[in-house]
Amino acid sequence: MIKMKISISEKAIGKNIKRMRNKLNLSQEELAIKAGVKYSNLVKIENSVIGKPTVYTVYRIAKALDTTVEKLIE
Repeated sequence: MIKMKISISEKAIGKNIKRMRNKLNLSQEELAIKAGVKYSNLVKIENSVIGKPTVYTVYRIAKALDTTVEKLIE
């Protein structure tokens, strides 16, 4: 079995979420509600205070933004 290590920029996730959220004209509060995540956590993710959010959290945010996890982490 080959193990692959994926390198994800800790700032990229937050920047991508913020960019996509702004494109959809959603406030942070609106996105947090739509994704079912805490507002404070979303703010911390966007500002890279939480650099590596859980996969489940990223999945929920991606779904709320009508995009994929892959698009958020590239």
